[in-house]
Amino acid sequence: MTQAGVTAASAVAPQTAGGEFGALVRVAGPLAAAYIAEMAISVTDTIIVGRLGSVELAAVGITANLYFSLLFVAMSVVSVVAVLAAEAHAKNDPEGVAHAARQGFWVSIGLTVPGLLIGWYIAPILRFLGQDPAILPFAEAYVRAMMWCFLPYLWFSVLRSMMTALGSTGSVFFITVASILLNLGLNIVFVFGHLGVPAMGVAGAGWASTIVCWTMLLALAAEVAWSKRYLRYRVFHALRRIDPQTIGQILRLGLPAGGMAGAEGGFFTACALLMGVLGASALAANQIAIMFLSTMFMVPAAISHAAAARVAFNIGLGDPRAGRRSGHVAMMTVIGYMLFSAAIVLSFPVTIANLFLDPEMEGNEAVIDLAVQLLFVAAIYQVADGMQIAATGALRGLKDTVMPLAIGLCGYWVTGLGSAALFAFGFGWGPIGIWWGMALGLTVTAILLTLRFERVSRRLLPAGA
Repeated sequence: MTQAGVTAASAVAPQTAGGEFGALVRVAGPLAAAYIAEMAISVTDTIIVGRLGSVELAAVGITANLYFSLLFVAMSVVSVVAVLAAEAHAKNDPEGVAHAARQGFWVSIGLTVPGLLIGWYIAPILRFLGQDPAILPFAEAYVRAMMWCFLPYLWFSVLRSMMTALGSTGSVFFITVASILLNLGLNIVFVFGHLGVPAMGVAGAGWASTIVCWTMLLALAAEVAWSKRYLRYRVFHALRRIDPQTIGQILRLGLPAGGMAGAEGGFFTACALLMGVLGASALAANQIAIMFLSTMFMVPAAISHAAAARVAFNIGLGDPRAGRRSGHVAMMTVIGYMLFSAAIVLSFPVTIANLFLDPEMEGNEAVIDLAVQLLFVAAIYQVADGMQIAATGALRGLKDTVMPLAIGLCGYWVTGLGSAALFAFGFGWGPIGIWWGMALGLTVTAILLTLRFERVSRRLLPAGA
């Protein structure tokens, strides 16, 4: 039997929930660790910049929320490469796997153009959105340095999506973990000025992120180009060939997926903007809570991406029952993890807040106290937050991305943002009201997306099943 035949034969859909859990963890485990490490890069930026003061922290916080939401939208568009590659892998088609990745590179280039434009004009955008004028120069300095990571990050995401489809994510983990140390070192050197490099302040954190993203891309590309595991895919062969049909397929699936990510990310950004209206202290407290929770959220995000690949792979094998099982196992795994996450948040809220601000510095005590209150609300909605992302991934594996977008828009923006504004300003609850609104929006979205997966996946089952 050929190597390709062995690969296809060994990739039979597990016939039990336990077997599917093992298959999911083998993909999502290293991917989750890589996502956490990736988020740690952003957390490192925030922690280092926080030592400069609360205004600098607020500036980096709001711009990171806004710009990384945009980057996450673009990444979600190209992440459907995993669905196409998983289907090709199930059919033992290595050229189909590579072709999906190649066209993903071209889509990434197109998505980078608006990303750079928004990054360059970030200060006028924030001014239009009514943010504190004190943060604008720091926000501009940070984003104009960091925006050059947009393209390498998307290309890295395309390769990572391909590896997820193939069930091989270990190298992604090691590369991302190594990048934490590089980012930490570069942050210290660039932000505060060491080794003959002048202190750049918040801009130094942005340049550190850009250098790290390019380094991660080059390392992963080298792995794909030269590792025996990937030689038969010849990913970097015929890169100049543009296939409008495949690009169209990526966009048809990816744009609604990106819209869903935008609805979610934009929801959190809009809530951060509401916080900004309440002042820099409220915004800084919001950033502390969001940064920690976003780090914990990387595990459900990884499970979601793994679920999309697992569901698509099993559907590609012609086994819809296994595809449905993949989605259920992913959701149950997320519930277990998010209960653990909630316990951590409830047990150590002050310790978490102190990671980001020096409690001895004047003016920080009030920010830390507010952050602790926000973390309490966050612990309550952890399961709902995890469920909505797991269900989204499972639906993406079924190539169902349009209706989830509609659900997300209603859940996040109508229910979530509407109630956040009502609670904060109408009822006078202030910052805590914004977070109760977030909790309500995420819960409604999670319920509707879970019901959607149940309905769509059941349709694919044989009659009478």
